[in-house]
Amino acid sequence: MERLTINGLAVEREPGPGTRVLFIHGSSGGSWYWHGFMHRFAALGYDCYAMNLRGHPPSPPVDQLGRVSLQDYVNDARGVVQELGEVILIGHSMGGAIAQVLAQDMPLKAAVFASSAPVAGVKFQNPPFSLWFLLYGLKSIPAMLRKRTIRPGFRVARTALLNRVEKHHQRELWQRLCPESATVAVEVLKGTISADLSRVDAPLLTTGGRADRTTVFDMQREIARFHGTDFIDLGDHGHMFMIEPGWEQCASRISDWLASRGCQP
Repeated sequence: MERLTINGLAVEREPGPGTRVLFIHGSSGGSWYWHGFMHRFAALGYDCYAMNLRGHPPSPPVDQLGRVSLQDYVNDARGVVQELGEVILIGHSMGGAIAQVLAQDMPLKAAVFASSAPVAGVKFQNPPFSLWFLLYGLKSIPAMLRKRTIRPGFRVARTALLNRVEKHHQRELWQRLCPESATVAVEVLKGTISADLSRVDAPLLTTGGRADRTTVFDMQREIARFHGTDFIDLGDHGHMFMIEPGWEQCASRISDWLASRGCQP
């Protein structure tokens, strides 16, 4: 795995001879959780890149990360896409919202909104009730009001993010999650950023897992209807489908869709 610096950010690359694919991580995440997908897509011939947004290691830290906006992250990703050229964009969770914004005005081969956060016009649907999620929400209110950073505790992550990850890996993966901007969390919850994809010619796909307790399955169906995208039901997968048992089938379904829409390597 190569590590590059593009637009001042750390970008990992798994080289391949064909079409470039850029993976964008979600809240508190990083390029690390795309490694399996990158290896698999590179083996198919795609030239794979996974970026790390500002303040997300190994990209450089930033002062007052809690005040960083979703538009700041969009600008991060826009600079990487401009450097790489026309790419297939695959954004997960918060990265899916970023991908939606970019897709409206950037030339792309295709875009995939995977277990995506919504943009304006799509209601943020609450996940199934969890005591730990409720407590996390209450504890996050001061940080949101003061524009500081937030990070899910282990019980929240285990319940809402890693519920389909093997139990003996959950704590290890939780420890890799980094602080996230509370400003972005508020913007996503309030739906303050919009994307109009009605005139986009590139193939668009939304995916969702039925065991997703963060960006729930019904919300993914609504995103697909709102933008008029294709939709893939990932079955009994959760939010972090790319590191769950059976992730290979998820990767194959997305790569098969790309091939069916003329986006071969």
